[in-house]
Amino acid sequence: MARIERMNHGLRGQLDELEQQMFVLKITYEKYFCGIERVEPYRDREALRRTIRELGESGIKNATQQFKYQGLKARFQTFELYWTRNLKMMEAGTHPKMRFKADKRAALKAEQSPEERLSAEQEAVLAERQARMEREERGYRLVFEKYIEARRQCGQSADLGFEAVREALSKQVRQIKSTYNVESVKFRVVVEEGKAKLKAVPVQNS
Repeated sequence: MARIERMNHGLRGQLDELEQQMFVLKITYEKYFCGIERVEPYRDREALRRTIRELGESGIKNATQQFKYQGLKARFQTFELYWTRNLKMMEAGTHPKMRFKADKRAALKAEQSPEERLSAEQEAVLAERQARMEREERGYRLVFEKYIEARRQCGQSADLGFEAVREALSKQVRQIKSTYNVESVKFRVVVEEGKAKLKAVPVQNS
């Protein structure tokens, strides 16, 4: 006689909650890509990724629950591929969100009086400043993601906030630029004595 596997009712609640959180995160990312949300929900994404990993490591014995877990895991991986692709397009300036912003700026400019309109030079300066800020933001997020992954692999706590890390890195960038008179600073993740660290690399003027 086949053995009947008992369903873990606590796990069932966790899987239902995971599915709901995944749905909410999907909506939040869509808002971010449309320009409604100004900040990428990276911390929520990282927390959800951690939850999925911990559930997988807990050892799901019920076949039905294991099937649902695998389905949710696969769905999340599909979402992550989609989100990563869109983030890369945003970084390159080819995402529909960027075109939407450009169209909106053009429409607002058309409604302005000649006295209110910016010169072509001013427009170029503002556009370059915005592009630089977006590149820096993506750069900080990429470094942060690599750093968190390295800390996790080294057994260090990965419970760090992106904003705090970015602020610390920004201060370091300002200090290095002032001290070494360089145009930019890059960060790389290294592992020394079993611990993940971030090292700044000044980039000399060309």
